[in-house]
Amino acid sequence: MAGLGQRKQEERRRRLVEEITLDPGIMIRDLADKLNVSRETIRRDFDALCDSGVLQRRYGGAAILPSGNSLSFEARQARHVTERRMIARKAVSLLVAHQVVMLSPGTTALLFAEELAKTSTELTVITNGAREALALVGNRNLRVVMAPGDLDPQEAFVWGHETTEFFSRFNADLTVFFADGLDADGVSEADSRTVYAVKAMIDNSRHTMLLIDHHRFGQHSMQKICGLKTLDRVVSDEPPDDDLVAALAENGVELIVA
Repeated sequence: MAGLGQRKQEERRRRLVEEITLDPGIMIRDLADKLNVSRETIRRDFDALCDSGVLQRRYGGAAILPSGNSLSFEARQARHVTERRMIARKAVSLLVAHQVVMLSPGTTALLFAEELAKTSTELTVITNGAREALALVGNRNLRVVMAPGDLDPQEAFVWGHETTEFFSRFNADLTVFFADGLDADGVSEADSRTVYAVKAMIDNSRHTMLLIDHHRFGQHSMQKICGLKTLDRVVSDEPPDDDLVAALAENGVELIVA
């Protein structure tokens, strides 16, 4: 019975994190109703998840997910800049006039946005990244659409139910996204908020393009964004090992080396 109780607790806390990810403003009473438990149980779960570092306390007693990155945005942005800039530049060259592009945020995304800001091609870009939107907005050839949501001040992106629902309103041509890892099982990411947002983008796009540097090949992070069959293109600075090259080819993924 103790084992069953432990499994029920783990499942409840998993669902609790999921609900908060989708709706960062959700109230304790609403969580209690959704999970069919008392408010006191939700509060105990909050405390346990905050103590373990899965959630962070914030004003009003609510909780948000951490970024899933041990380094700051600025520290991550300084790593492998040459390789990532090459990837970003190549990816921009693959865009087609008048496309509607959904762009997920991140360090490589900002490099991509900086390169895209130089384009003379007319495009619509829909993003939940504040840095990326600001980098693009000065180019009159680009229509920039910013998603609503709860703003993370460190990562400078918005997230939550409003964000994912917003993406569902569009029919995009392409999702350009980034991840912590790529292996034969698919694309993975540490930050749950990013996973939900990117999944919503992919669900509302005809095509996908993953930008990822070779340091992330063979890496497997906490949450899966998608399998290889969901990918149309992977743009990187170097090819992966033969096994991953074969897996990509088997799933019809075009590998482009910058």
